[in-house]
Amino acid sequence: MNGLLGPIFAREVLTLPRSARHYVARSIYVGILLVLLWTSWQAIVGFQEVQLLPDTARFGARVVYLLSWVQLGLVFFFAPVFCANSITTEKDRRTFVLLLVTDLTNWEIVLGKLAASLLQPSVLVLAATPVFALISLLGGVGFGQILNVVAITLATAIAAGALGIFMAAWRERTFQTLALTVLCLSLYLVLTEISGAIVPTYWAIDREVWLGFVNPLHAIRIALDPPPLGDNTGALVTGVHVAGCLLVGAVLCVITIWKLRDWNPNPRERGINPEKLAEFSDNLDPRTLRRQSKPARKPRHVWDNPVLWREIRTRAYGRRPVLIKAGYVLFFALVCAAFILSAEEADLATRLTVAQVLVPVSVVSLMIVNAQAVTSFTTERDLRSLDLLLVTDLTPREFIAGKVLGALYNTKEMWLLPVILCCYLWLTGYVGAEAWVYLVIAFLVLVIFSITVGLHAGITFDRSRVAIANALGIVFLLFVGILICVFLILTAGRFESQLASFIVFIFAGSVAMYASLAARNPSGALALTAAMCPFLTWWCVVHLLPRGLKPGGDPLGGFVVVVAAYGFAVLSMLVPAVSEFDVALGRTVPRGE
Repeated sequence: MNGLLGPIFAREVLTLPRSARHYVARSIYVGILLVLLWTSWQAIVGFQEVQLLPDTARFGARVVYLLSWVQLGLVFFFAPVFCANSITTEKDRRTFVLLLVTDLTNWEIVLGKLAASLLQPSVLVLAATPVFALISLLGGVGFGQILNVVAITLATAIAAGALGIFMAAWRERTFQTLALTVLCLSLYLVLTEISGAIVPTYWAIDREVWLGFVNPLHAIRIALDPPPLGDNTGALVTGVHVAGCLLVGAVLCVITIWKLRDWNPNPRERGINPEKLAEFSDNLDPRTLRRQSKPARKPRHVWDNPVLWREIRTRAYGRRPVLIKAGYVLFFALVCAAFILSAEEADLATRLTVAQVLVPVSVVSLMIVNAQAVTSFTTERDLRSLDLLLVTDLTPREFIAGKVLGALYNTKEMWLLPVILCCYLWLTGYVGAEAWVYLVIAFLVLVIFSITVGLHAGITFDRSRVAIANALGIVFLLFVGILICVFLILTAGRFESQLASFIVFIFAGSVAMYASLAARNPSGALALTAAMCPFLTWWCVVHLLPRGLKPGGDPLGGFVVVVAAYGFAVLSMLVPAVSEFDVALGRTVPRGE
């Protein structure tokens, strides 16, 4: 094993089973799938007695669809994050350079990091396979189709993980790596959907089959429900998609292996030959150096809040941030173009069409803002500059305000463009004036919530990798979990049929959110936040579905609930951070103790 993927992967294989979290994670994941299975049964069948085999087969097909897409979404998101964090954390702590000065080859470092980071997600997918196999006994899907779904999921994890490794080796800062990874994945999904409308017009290929080749969501759908084009359509789509993912992963890994030492600190990175540099230093006359040296640059004026000055006026998060901004603008433009074309075809944008443009743009924006906030804190800790700040006369209020305002400024494109989109929807009549005001204010509240969650996770968790995973996981899982809940309700057609399962689902989400928010400093405010946010977010989504945002609708209830719930969540996290910042970090003890 050591010779196959190197000592990095061998160490991970030996140490991962020793941690109790490894077994707890597998048990929790399988338990979540079983809860979703029971919830789906209550939503689709309820307490009715099933006597016909077609009914169980219909249930089996639907629940495999749901669980497969949930599993793919988790892998598609967390696999690149884990892979990217395996390198960015070491870069922030200046330990990645130590790997480069050892006798480890480039391929041992890259493939070892990739395989070690994908070990945990792959184990979870394999642990869930028996659950899918049991569902196949109900009918509707075969065991071969289950294997196709597992193959698609694992291949997607490899390609996404290779992208995370590529970005982490290329960029020097954690925020740039995470932001570019999220944008690349989002752009990939949008571009594949666009290609489904373009490629079939030039090539003699069915649109559904083409989308299955390039998009994992469509590949799983075809694997479970092949179109009537042939007996082997599902196997063909699965094989081509898996081969394409492995090819993409291999290309990204080859490029990363080739450029690893050129992208990372060494003299040749700047075009300097070490031998010529040493010879030049030995023969250099100090008097010549003084004559040829450039005049000293005038010192820059530091603001009253040095933290805010550093966030805005320096390159604290790496060079060339324009790549992130350009990628987001491209993603935003593609989503808006798709919305405009679909609205013109339908002659009038429905509530679902408006949601299809607002939801992806908002979720991607919130994730990037959240990544900016959490990395602004974890980078300080990894660089050991946080300890220096704590011994200065900088107050907790100045530190937190500098981080919050700095995150807002550095990600201004990510929240200004959605606000402009809301203005466009209002001016063109897709939403009413009242709904426009509510949308803008509610979105800005969610932006502040994402920033606060990132800072809170950075303060709570000592390890940067755990802090980033918790911060991004709260934002991602909060909205994905609510969408799953809404999907089950729409499938059932009524809420009463799944009341018990809904309570279990919301309760589990609240417990998970509380465990993440209050891992170190439990409080009643955080407990109330964890109890409110999942339920009230679900209520807002369901409340707006029948009424909508058009003139004459009733969006006031959803607006009040969002602002109240997430505004209280922001206060419950900001007040302790501002008042007892050093206490939260464990550097001092409260007064009176």
